[in-house]
Amino acid sequence: MDSGAPTLSGAPETTRSIWPTVVGFAATRMMGNLFVRFPYVFINQISKGLGVDVATLNYVFAARELGGLAAPQAGRWVDRGHMSRVIAFGGVVAGASCLAAATSWFPLFVVMMVIGGAAKISVDLAQNAWIGHNVPLDERGRVIGIIEMTWAGAFLIGIPAIGLAVEQWGWKAAFVTTGPLLGLAAVASGARLREPDWVDIDEEEALLPAAVTVSNPTRLKRAVWIFCFLQPFAQMVVFAVNGDWFVTELNLSTGRLGAVTALLGVAELIGTIITVWVTDRFGSVRCGMWGMAIAVPPLLGIMVVGTNVVGAVGLMLVMDVAIELAFVAVLPLVSELDVNNRGKAVSHVFVLIMVARAIGSAVSGRIYETGGFNASIAVAATACAGATIALWWSHAEVIPEPVEVSV
Repeated sequence: MDSGAPTLSGAPETTRSIWPTVVGFAATRMMGNLFVRFPYVFINQISKGLGVDVATLNYVFAARELGGLAAPQAGRWVDRGHMSRVIAFGGVVAGASCLAAATSWFPLFVVMMVIGGAAKISVDLAQNAWIGHNVPLDERGRVIGIIEMTWAGAFLIGIPAIGLAVEQWGWKAAFVTTGPLLGLAAVASGARLREPDWVDIDEEEALLPAAVTVSNPTRLKRAVWIFCFLQPFAQMVVFAVNGDWFVTELNLSTGRLGAVTALLGVAELIGTIITVWVTDRFGSVRCGMWGMAIAVPPLLGIMVVGTNVVGAVGLMLVMDVAIELAFVAVLPLVSELDVNNRGKAVSHVFVLIMVARAIGSAVSGRIYETGGFNASIAVAATACAGATIALWWSHAEVIPEPVEVSV
């Protein structure tokens, strides 16, 4: 029996053989995401250890996001057939930077954060490009969704484990434990990759395979770019300051703060699981648009419930589910914006994401200090609405068409 399943350039007819690679990617992404996330959770301990205030550290983390501007160079290496090397070498650099950041000398800490951020995003880029070459579009939502679950895993597994280390040995323990594991996972997953076969695609088919319907490719590309700026910006404006809001406005104790952080991880996991289930069925554009639209009401609801802990946290969790669903749903499209140069396509989007996170991190403190958490919520809700409108404006649904099976 020969299945006529739609495939992309260099993509195999089944994803069954790539699951060991997917597991390796997930392990690497887990440690890389942990490197990104734990500094925000333990920002007070890190700031005291370095002798700087929290606002200064937020600027440092914004600068780390700008390390993603190196993504286009990594994209060029990927498009020349060096995916495995980018993953392995990038992971080693990111892990070494994380390890070296366990220093009391602030200038070195800043440099290591920026280098680590650039290397980490290069690994993510190469992974996404490889998936674009090896996984058919109608199965890609499931594969990418499984890998993206590691963001939730960083919250649910990584942060609690690191918390124990920090409590026992101090803030440097977070960097010392995460760095080596990140490097080892990247080398292990990158070393076993088979580079895809490079097949040029005609310009008229340069967005998606023939078995996929796209009504307006140019508009879709612009909509994805707008979305990939506004979604991370909205998320960062809220999550860069919600820790302080939990403590100062909702009066959460350290124990309850840990519990809420875990619940946010569960919310992200739920959002990603939903994405795995619905994206390949209903299409990336539609699911992304739904997710961003659903995120707006709970954001506005937080402004209404005020300091009611149950209501505020509950609405925050609903928002987290929706915004995570939207982001992961759109990711399968990214490598399709230029199928002959997937590394380039992914790098352009990743630059937008990193710049959005950097801007969001940099302005979040100012917005919060000026107008309180309600101002942060209002800005985030506006960005979510803008992302929704962008995907609606694209007028381009992307759903794999049914294919006939020949016997």
